Amino acid sequence: MTYYIAYDPLTLQIKSWYEYTHVLDQDDDWVHVEIVPPLHYQCVKVVNDENGNPKVIRDDEKWDEKFTHEMKILRSNRNQLLLKSDISQLDDIKTEMSDEKRTEWVIYRRQLRDFPSTVTDPFNPVWPTPPE
Repeated sequence: MTYYIAYDPLTLQIKSWYEYTHVLDQDDDWVHVEIVPPLHYQCVKVVNDENGNPKVIRDDEKWDEKFTHEMKILRSNRNQLLLKSDISQLDDIKTEMSDEKRTEWVIYRRQLRDFPSTVTDPFNPVWPTPPE
């Protein structure tokens, strides 16, 4: 899904953001702009460039706050996935697994443990796939 912001062209203040398939037709005087990753729609601001033209840039203060928050959520989700996969490490379960399956679980759990340090976009993480 694509995100957009709507800002007042006089004050450059962001008035709204929304998720939609295309820019909505609005009966307002706001400018509607698509926010393209790696920007995040909640972490941008509109400023004038050197020629006085408005442009959307990352708001570093909001970005740092949102990034920290998303990483906490990501770690919590990762911890839940690790807990769910703990059963794969029980001796009686492991003895029923093939060597290949045990290796798949070891790799999956390693990917989960390393995930917070390897994720490039915590707003849209691509999680490792658990073994079947």
